[in-house]
Amino acid sequence: MTGRQAELRRLGAALEDGARGGPVRALVTGEPGIGRTTLLRTFSASARAQGHVTIDVLCTLHDHQPPFGLARQLAMRIGALLPPEHPHRTALDATLAATAGRTSPPDPAPAEVDALLAHVRAALAALTPDGPVVLTLDDAHRADTASLDFLRRLLLTPPPARLVLIASVRDGESRGGGPGELPELFAGARHIPLVGLAPPQSAALIRRVARRAPAADVAAECHRACAGNPYLLTEVARILRDRPANSADATPAAALRPASVAELIGTRLAGLDPNAGKVALAIAIAETHSAADPLLVSHLSGLTLAETLAAVDLLVCMHLVGDDHELFLRHRVVRNALLGRMTLMARNAAHLAAAAYLHGKQAPTERIADHLAASTVPLDEPWAAPVLLRAGQKALAAREPDRARRYLEHAVQAASGEDRRVAVLELIDAKIGIDLVQGLHEAVRTLEETTEDALRLPLLARISTALYLGTDPGTAARTTLTTGRARSGHSGWQQVHRLLDGLHAYPLPSAAHLGEERLGPKGLGLGRRTAAEADFCGPDRVAAATSVVNALRSHLTCRPAEAVRSAREALREETGLCLHPVLRLLALMVLTWNGRDEDVAAQLRLHHDCADCHEHPLHRALLLPVTARLALMRGRLRTAHDQLGECLDALVHYGTRPQHPVLLWIVGMLAEVRLAMGLGAEARALLREHGCLGGLSPDWLHRDVWLTRARLRADSGDLPGVSTDLAEVTGATTPLGPTGGVHAYVHTVDLLTQLGRDAEARDTARALLRTAEAMDTPRERGIALRVLGALGGAPEGEGLLREAMRLLAGAHADFDLAHAAADLACLLFDEGRYEEAMAELSTALELADRCGARPLATRVRQRIAAAEGRSAGRSPLGGVLKLTKREKQILIDAVRGSTNERIATTLHITRRTVELHLSSAYRKLDITGRKDFPHLFRTAGLWPLLVDSAAI
Repeated sequence: MTGRQAELRRLGAALEDGARGGPVRALVTGEPGIGRTTLLRTFSASARAQGHVTIDVLCTLHDHQPPFGLARQLAMRIGALLPPEHPHRTALDATLAATAGRTSPPDPAPAEVDALLAHVRAALAALTPDGPVVLTLDDAHRADTASLDFLRRLLLTPPPARLVLIASVRDGESRGGGPGELPELFAGARHIPLVGLAPPQSAALIRRVARRAPAADVAAECHRACAGNPYLLTEVARILRDRPANSADATPAAALRPASVAELIGTRLAGLDPNAGKVALAIAIAETHSAADPLLVSHLSGLTLAETLAAVDLLVCMHLVGDDHELFLRHRVVRNALLGRMTLMARNAAHLAAAAYLHGKQAPTERIADHLAASTVPLDEPWAAPVLLRAGQKALAAREPDRARRYLEHAVQAASGEDRRVAVLELIDAKIGIDLVQGLHEAVRTLEETTEDALRLPLLARISTALYLGTDPGTAARTTLTTGRARSGHSGWQQVHRLLDGLHAYPLPSAAHLGEERLGPKGLGLGRRTAAEADFCGPDRVAAATSVVNALRSHLTCRPAEAVRSAREALREETGLCLHPVLRLLALMVLTWNGRDEDVAAQLRLHHDCADCHEHPLHRALLLPVTARLALMRGRLRTAHDQLGECLDALVHYGTRPQHPVLLWIVGMLAEVRLAMGLGAEARALLREHGCLGGLSPDWLHRDVWLTRARLRADSGDLPGVSTDLAEVTGATTPLGPTGGVHAYVHTVDLLTQLGRDAEARDTARALLRTAEAMDTPRERGIALRVLGALGGAPEGEGLLREAMRLLAGAHADFDLAHAAADLACLLFDEGRYEEAMAELSTALELADRCGARPLATRVRQRIAAAEGRSAGRSPLGGVLKLTKREKQILIDAVRGSTNERIATTLHITRRTVELHLSSAYRKLDITGRKDFPHLFRTAGLWPLLVDSAAI
């Protein structure tokens, strides 16, 4: 007995109550196969082992019993327990003999029933001087009415018999009605409902029947398919027992559709309602990945809706169908078994009939496609292929590649012309999403078999992108797929992959002609290939790739004009970039980094109209970093956040390998936006998820990650960590370039300022201005002037900041305009121009709130509060306002890690003076010393307020 200990304990308690006198009744209920009979047998054996008298009766169908048959059988079993010479047994035998063989009338006369009842009660009294008699009545719902009435009178007529009656009833099969029937007999009885086994109990039952321990996933699948039903689990385990233990298919389809289950369910339903079996089979056909519609079930079963619902009600009472407005069989094994009784052609006909019915009712696309895909014969209707194709596209968009593949495989069979081409490409997308290597092999095989350029070129784009993002350079998968496939045109893109892999790191001077060497005719081996073979790599695609490489190299070496010119040349070769979206992404980002928003917007409109660019979800996703960067520069932080998140999800979903530079680049961009929005914890979690909190290679694509990590360290007061991360951004191996746009400079200047490296901060700000002037765009020049103006002080700084605000306002760069207004307010406070400063702070606050830049808005509010004196009584923010200017200077140097001796030397004061100022600052901030510095950084905005107020 597996998993029924609690129920056995409840029956044991009933037995103990019966021993204390009087009859006790208990009713065990449950769905078919739930284990009622086994429970009764186990309990009866336990009672006999304890010395109790037990009588076990299995009720048969009414039609197979003589009238009053159960009562006679019970009287004979009770009499047989007495000695042959016992007077009560003699009396029972005589009474039974008088009614033996009676066929008419159907029931004995009342006087005969009364006499038999008296003799049975007397016999029970003789049998139970020391304990009760245990009577188990299995399948009590099958007993005849007269016998049930006899039992009722036996238990309820005083004096009560010492009898423990345990009966079992199948849910949905018990009869209701008159006073002598089952509900009245067990009114007020103890109810013990049996439910499915728990997963560990299911695994234990499978292990016992199959005679070997199942794998965890096998046991879990069997449990789900059987809903913990012991009978169903036993039948499945028997099939598993007969299979080899090392079989690759641990849970074969046959194990989950045992024929014995279909036979049992079919026979039982036929005996209850002739329509129930038809409805159960119709539900099995109608439910696919979603529940069945009652109207569809009625249509498939050929019954009226009223007849269908009546049969469904019976199935619900039997717990075979869920009680919901939509219909589904609770046990997948039952559904599979019922469908297994049908021939293949009958199933095909039923599913195609269901699809046609649903199409006529304008049902959701996926419901129709489920039935079309369930048939092995395609439906010869013009609407079938488009339905399957739309359903496959929706499944791909919902990140369900297995379901998409099932729809699209049938769409390829049913479609022709343009629909078939689209279906083939979508099917390749689904297969790549399921298994990268196998999907790529399938794509290459399809590429070799087709002769249509309209199909070959998009296939080549998918292969090339998936290989670059999904595999490491030189892996076996790439080698296997590219060796000997020159006629597919893929070998040319293999050279592009090698080039891009080499360009992750900053290009050295020796790589000045890398693009021409790798992508020219000699590098691609075009001289050794036929003209037809060369066309699939093609001169236009070679030129496009070469232009992208040149644009990127010029950008990284701070030559904006050349970078923009090369990027424009690359984007003019539309067919070339359509085949490799990573190259298109780099070309567009070069324009974005250099402030060419109008060019970028025009190119995005062009590519939006290009089918090759937008057929593949991953290709569409690789345009999102460009639109996100544009949104960020315009101050739409939420839009940028959502687009980068969508891009990252698509890269991960379509198999981009972990730590791929492009993936980490997007991670860094998203983390930067999260910091700007005040989502520091989410930014840190993102970096941790993608392994970016540890060491990284010094790639230029990793600069956003390094900067974000350094800013997170600064927010937590880890200034030595800031220095370490900043060294990777500004080191000799990866000189600072505008790879993240001008904001890479801006963040670097902020970090250098916090570290007290003011000279380096000014040099970086001047480099930013030179780069911005070379870009010759108002927004980039405005940002550079803002950074330099914030470092310059009055009056030079004020002029720079006001010019920056003019340029930024004209460029609609609200995010940077808010920063410029806040910086200008600091300078105005320093000159005592409080009213003007408050006006600028109000402007900064309005813009920061509009952009969703919460950290900036918090800082501005703190400055307003400081100016109005509302923070004077609060600690530690209030403590910062109480510090003198000298105390602030010395405290800032101490937080940056300078010793007292070094501070004294730098400020030309004595060490004793430094100690006195620090002691005063500690007292105002309510800390005891340097060890409490981390505590200060738990207050958001304290460090910026401390640094900013030092200049007021």
